[in-house]
Amino acid sequence: MNTARDPREALPTTLHSPVRLAILGALRRVQATEFGDLQQALGITTPELSRQLSVLQREGMIEIRKVQRHRHTVTQARLSEEGRSRFEDYLEQLHRLAFGE
Repeated sequence: MNTARDPREALPTTLHSPVRLAILGALRRVQATEFGDLQQALGITTPELSRQLSVLQREGMIEIRKVQRHRHTVTQARLSEEGRSRFEDYLEQLHRLAFGE
């Protein structure tokens, strides 16, 4: 009897959104990034980025913090430790599914 887990079962549906994948991919390469920089890099609207960041934050994938820059408050996003681990696992499972390994 084959008890190997089907790789599709390990793919959380929260991460299937192309925008959320792009956000996680961008955050994977940096320690943290500012909202405006992320928005510009992804070419999406402010409301769309806010919505997607909220989903990822609720899932524990990212951390959001507000920092003071001169006289302005800046929003920063970063992958949480759990988020980094879950995203790496997601990528591994996606690779297994795509390449049958």
